[in-house]
Amino acid sequence: IDVQLSDQPDSIHWKLARNGIFTVKSFYMDFINSGPISRSLHIWKVKVPLRIKIFMWFVHKQVILTKDNLIKRRWVGSSRCCFCDHDETIQHLFLECPLAKLLWRMIHIAFNINPPIDIESLFGT
Repeated sequence: IDVQLSDQPDSIHWKLARNGIFTVKSFYMDFINSGPISRSLHIWKVKVPLRIKIFMWFVHKQVILTKDNLIKRRWVGSSRCCFCDHDETIQHLFLECPLAKLLWRMIHIAFNINPPIDIESLFGT
């Protein structure tokens, strides 16, 4: 989201449509044209609540508001992970942080699922 500060009242402009108004068609066309669909199509078939599917899709697209992504949007704050004090990225938060590694180890022990090496392999792509 591109934010510009001014004294004018707030307004919302949908960047995917020329007139700035949200439509399902504009969202769908962006979704279709944003890269290979097959890489994230299986996310929508998982039997979990929709909000979890959307979160998984955001992780796959690497647009989760981790501290590195917030800083790109001019957020002022520490870029360090609150769990281990390394720079917080999606890769770090979900795979490299000692807490994430512990969780993946528990998943490996409980379900014999090997931890992914990167975000792409997390989704089987």
